[in-house]
Amino acid sequence: DSGTLSREAKVGELMRTAPAILAALVAALTLQPTHGFSVAPGIPQPHHARRGEHSALLQAPPLLAGLRLAGRDRGARLLTGNHRAVSEHQFLTMQVDASGERRGKVCVVGSINYDQTVYVPSMPLPGQTLHGTLYTTGFGGKGANQCVMAALMGAKASMVGMLGSDDIATVTRGHLEGLGVDCSRVGTTPGASGVAAITVSSDGENHIVIVPGANLAVTPDRVAEAEGEIRGSAVLLLQNEVPPASTLAAMRSGKGGGPFVVLNAAPAPSVGDRWQEGQWSDFGEMLAACDLLCVNESETTVLTGVQVAEGAGLEASLREAAAQVARMGCPRVIFTLGGAGSCLVDEGGELTMVPLVDRPSKVVDTTGAGDCFLGALAAYLSFGVPLTEAMSRAGRVAAISVTGAGAQTSYPEGDRIPSDLRLPK
Repeated sequence: DSGTLSREAKVGELMRTAPAILAALVAALTLQPTHGFSVAPGIPQPHHARRGEHSALLQAPPLLAGLRLAGRDRGARLLTGNHRAVSEHQFLTMQVDASGERRGKVCVVGSINYDQTVYVPSMPLPGQTLHGTLYTTGFGGKGANQCVMAALMGAKASMVGMLGSDDIATVTRGHLEGLGVDCSRVGTTPGASGVAAITVSSDGENHIVIVPGANLAVTPDRVAEAEGEIRGSAVLLLQNEVPPASTLAAMRSGKGGGPFVVLNAAPAPSVGDRWQEGQWSDFGEMLAACDLLCVNESETTVLTGVQVAEGAGLEASLREAAAQVARMGCPRVIFTLGGAGSCLVDEGGELTMVPLVDRPSKVVDTTGAGDCFLGALAAYLSFGVPLTEAMSRAGRVAAISVTGAGAQTSYPEGDRIPSDLRLPK
């Protein structure tokens, strides 16, 4: 009868359209982030990244309404323009392999310095002589700073570096070991240890001059002797204060089932043959050997030629810089932005702003704040904390450090680390 024919017609129509509906459903659930923009859930958003200013959230199509896929539905949204569907949950679960004996282990190959710091009302102009307000000495070096912060966070931190044959070496080694740093791969060479002359102005800004000394004796052969410590760690952390050939050797030894390799390209490198001054023979050769690059705004400009903009132009400038880094071979990059927090651009071009939480009421000294961030970041990653969550937590730890004077002397430990930022013992 007519009712039967009508039902058969409806069934036939459904059968004809089912493949298209199924294909659309699968596509909607499997879209990968490609040059999209998202803000990590649960993290306050800066003005330039508020929802609605860069994209409009759409209601899910009727076909997808109410559908939940375990482990992927949280934070999923559709974006207009050239953005595609983004699953923030999927993005945030990117983690370092922190399983087995690697868990909680961080290895740092880098510099060890002795800091001499002068505090002044303002930075001196060329040729100007100023009266300072305070002179202090302390322990520093980007490698040692980062290793100390990782140890203070609770990671099993090992240092690969060199000290001289002077009194500075004796007190420095005792200091590092007293803070829980494994110094079994810190060697001694005849001559002076590395030193840094630091000038800090009343607004907390700093200028730093480094005399590398024994740090130049961190050779590829010394790195090879520490291959067991490097490959046995969850995270390998490096900077640009020892000969680049040694940094490259460490990164290469960590590849192929080894640790997650984080390169802090600081001080900002240039290309040339003066390896004693931190010049790289080739940017691409260095960047292709690491898993994650971390640079601040000035280092970004030197490395990529891109000036990091402020306000509305920030996102575009970071995308441009990240594209340059990607072309040089590094899959993902963190830009540290001072009081604005940090930004991650991943291997798919996804940009995530991680604003600073708990901004300090007063900045005393920013010396070593970037190292504090990186040491804490490495510690979190070594315990399997997802990358953007680790960035947010590390930013909060670094914000505490700028409320005190000096580098390692300002790093929080014990009760100075809020309970929600502490790692398991």
